[in-house]
Parts: sequence; C-alpha cells; structure tokens
Amino acid sequence: MRANSPWSQNIQFFESLPSTNDLLLALAEKGAPEGTIVIAREQTRGRGQFHRPWVSPLGMGLWMSLLLRLPIENEMIQPLSQLGPVSLCDTFLYLGIPPSSFKIKAPNDLLLHQKKVAGILVETRRGISSFAVIGLGVNLHQRVEDFPVELREQATSLSLAGIDHIDRETLIPVVIANLYKRYQELLSHPSSLHDAWNTYEVGD
Repeated sequence: MRANSPWSQNIQFFESLPSTNDLLLALAEKGAPEGTIVIAREQTRGRGQFHRPWVSPLGMGLWMSLLLRLPIENEMIQPLSQLGPVSLCDTFLYLGIPPSSFKIKAPNDLLLHQKKVAGILVETRRGISSFAVIGLGVNLHQRVEDFPVELREQATSLSLAGIDHIDRETLIPVVIANLYKRYQELLSHPSSLHDAWNTYEVGD
C-alpha cells in the first residue's frame, strides 16, 4: 500500500520484520532522515518496555516506528514519552471511538475498556547526531485466542471491543498526521502536549 507523510519521506512497508524499531534504529545510525517511517504487517520479535515481548501477528495490527532527529536533553524525555500515547488518543477520537472508553496508562500503554490495546516504545541515542525512534503497536483484529494465554485477561483489540470499522489502511494516515501535529507542538510548546496528556485521564 501507499500512504503520504507530512515529513515528505517515503514510508517503508514490509511484510515481516523482527522489529520495526530495530530496523529504524539501524537506519538512523546510517543517517536516515527525520520522518522516516517503517511499517510491518508482522513482527517476529516485537518488543515493548524493558524488552518485554510484544505479540505482533501477521495482519492483525499496526506495527510502526517513526524517526525523529532532535537534541535528546533530559527535559525532552517526558514530552517524547507523551508524544505517541497522545497521538493515538487523538486518532481514536478522530475515528469516533468514545473518549470514555480509553485512557493512557503511564508511561506507555493505551487502555480500551480497561485492557491494553496499544503500546509505545521510545528509544533514544544521544550525541552529535542524536535521535529518537518512536515505536507504536496497536491491536486491531485479534480474537481472544490470538493472544498468549497469560495475556488474555489483560489485552484486547479494537475488534474485541466491537470496533470493526477501523483497519490498518484507515489508521495509518490518521496516526501519522497526529504524530506530526503533536511533534510540532512538542518542539514549540511542550507544555501543551503535557496538558493534552492530562486530558486523557492518565492512569497510574
């Protein structure tokens, strides 16, 4: 598929990858420009915070990573961690998902009806060519049996929540547009991003 990006960089689509973050980290080290986006239909070694596995089956979710090039100072860590969750909340609102049904669980989860539907992983590199890779995983079409047994009480998908009208092709351009909008806010007025984070009823 094709999609446009406000960063004017080509979006790289893959059928299967070990991890979109791992590939984009490698591309960033080789000089890939800001706004480079990697999307896979499947991740065979997807991961979340603390290297916990993130189950990313073929065709059942949105598995993507975005490269941002900016100074990685201590004061930038919090807004970078807020960028992905707030952008996904903006996306859910745009797509008509009731705001009462989802919330952010700090630091990097999005809950839908009290169960995890999305996760965000931010990885940074400091130095002369500092950058951040923002990884997002959103569960779209999984049934209960598609999750490992140990996750079935904690995880959900849009389909399990009765939201069947949203597919990956619908989600991608909206997520990218919201990431871009919120990133401009991060650069110019990060306190606004923090205010938006608070409006989504952050959980502990």
